[in-house]
Amino acid sequence: MKRECSIVRDVLPLYFENMVSEDTAAFVKEHLESCPDCAAELERLKSGRELIQEETPQRKFDADVIAVFKKKIARKLLKTVAAVCLVFAVLFSALLLYTGIGYPVTKDNISLSTKTENGYNYIILETEAGKSLQFESKTEDILNDRNEVCGHRIILYNLQYHNNFNFTKKDNSMNRRRASMSWGRPLNNEKQYMEVILELENDTLQISTAE
Repeated sequence: MKRECSIVRDVLPLYFENMVSEDTAAFVKEHLESCPDCAAELERLKSGRELIQEETPQRKFDADVIAVFKKKIARKLLKTVAAVCLVFAVLFSALLLYTGIGYPVTKDNISLSTKTENGYNYIILETEAGKSLQFESKTEDILNDRNEVCGHRIILYNLQYHNNFNFTKKDNSMNRRRASMSWGRPLNNEKQYMEVILELENDTLQISTAE
């Protein structure tokens, strides 16, 4: 390659972009008219620009297609998340409704009994399996004929039961464990006894450790 060709090849990209002085442009133009190799190099530069210009619309089209595809995926994902949240909201509301509503307690829902165990006498209140009790209570002293305290009376009122939501597997036996609470007094404390009274909506249940 001639030295003049080497110089022209170096400035040819600038010449192609019209970024050279008028004198340099005139020099390159004159050289190209007499040098087929450098003229061919200029044509390769022109072909490269045309290829880039042709690719640009295609790239823009591809980018638009990808953007539309991403929007579709985002909408589907949003709908899926919204559907899952709705299902959880419905289930949670149903759970709150199932466990939050209170029902009046009747004598068919509960039982009172006594039990002696480990030196204590107990009064036991039991309710149906899968249910919990809510109530208000007050305690009174029981007085004998000499106006002495001989025991305590526990009165439960405004009794309601709520359903419990149990995640554990239930067995199929009929002897399922009942929910219970108890009150105890030592057996050697003969001067003190307990009495529990349940004031239900249409009934009253009563039991004492002295019985």
